Amino acid sequence: MKNRIILSLFIMFLGLMIILFPLYILPVCPHPDTLINTANDIHNQFANTGHSHTGAGKIMKCFWTARAELGIGALIIAIGTLMLLSRTMFVRLGLSMALACISLLTIAIPTVLIGVCSNEMMRCNMGAKPALVLLSGVLFLVSLINVFYLNKIVKKI
Repeated sequence: MKNRIILSLFIMFLGLMIILFPLYILPVCPHPDTLINTANDIHNQFANTGHSHTGAGKIMKCFWTARAELGIGALIIAIGTLMLLSRTMFVRLGLSMALACISLLTIAIPTVLIGVCSNEMMRCNMGAKPALVLLSGVLFLVSLINVFYLNKIVKKI
């Protein structure tokens, strides 16, 4: 019982960190439309240059990585909640197996599937990517250890 509560809360915490790191703690490049703050900025640009810039620029890959990790982090929190509420060992074993697979997907998004900016000095390369890989690696190890632990208990039953 105590193991289930502590593990579930830790998994939910990891899911929350996977959401927060690329968005707030070590943020990735912003969407170009958020770079222009007010209508006065647009008016001043038009008055000074004769051109209106709407902020439409290139959307960096790291922006989409952060969006994908947002969804995966929410899924991890949901699975952690299900693990907390489930009293059946077999269900928790299956959820732990699913978390191990999801953690591999979480690692693949910033490294292989979507990626981050190509410039090594960008904050997404120096902060968000390593943080996501580390958090995902911890989630993978915790899930795998829990799979073996629950499998051992289930065999005794």
